[in-house]
Amino acid sequence: MKKLLLLLFILVCFTAFAEDKKNTDYMKQLSDIKSLSAEFKQINNLKDYGEDIYTGKVYINMKEKALWDYTEPYSSWYLITNTDINHYDEINNQLIKMKTKDYKEYALLQVLMDFSQLSKSFSAEQKDNTLYLKPKNDTGLAYINIVFKNDVISEINSKDNAGNLTTITLSKVEIDKKISDSSFKKKLPKDVNVFNQ
Repeated sequence: MKKLLLLLFILVCFTAFAEDKKNTDYMKQLSDIKSLSAEFKQINNLKDYGEDIYTGKVYINMKEKALWDYTEPYSSWYLITNTDINHYDEINNQLIKMKTKDYKEYALLQVLMDFSQLSKSFSAEQKDNTLYLKPKNDTGLAYINIVFKNDVISEINSKDNAGNLTTITLSKVEIDKKISDSSFKKKLPKDVNVFNQ
């Protein structure tokens, strides 16, 4: 569950882009975004465990739903709405279904679905091409730094309170382009094990 919480924090921060580095308010840019899709490469440096590398694609329709879709090294995804969190894991061939309201640690899902609420959960400082975010409450996350390159978000770095580092590099970022409903639909194996929590 802590991995999901970290992913949600990071996913919240995937939606920034800049028009003019000198005059752009990155937090304002977050508030104005209606949808986002991007390919990503995620490197986790876990203390005492070493490095893990994942790739995939993320889709977000603000205030509606988000899909964090891992494709390598194996299939795994999180489908998040205002009411539900569904997590599929190919290795265990299982789908875990949760109600958002039952998990207080996922309070930031409100932010995930409405990035205009981001400033309620993070304090922000903007310097040069980076937005520095620190959680206002103890969430297990020390910070998130969002780096921009050529007027587009290019990298997100985060560290949790245990010293684990995550670096996410984005490519093929598309802002405010219509995302079809089919992008959020994932096929499950017929023999998948389903757990309701």
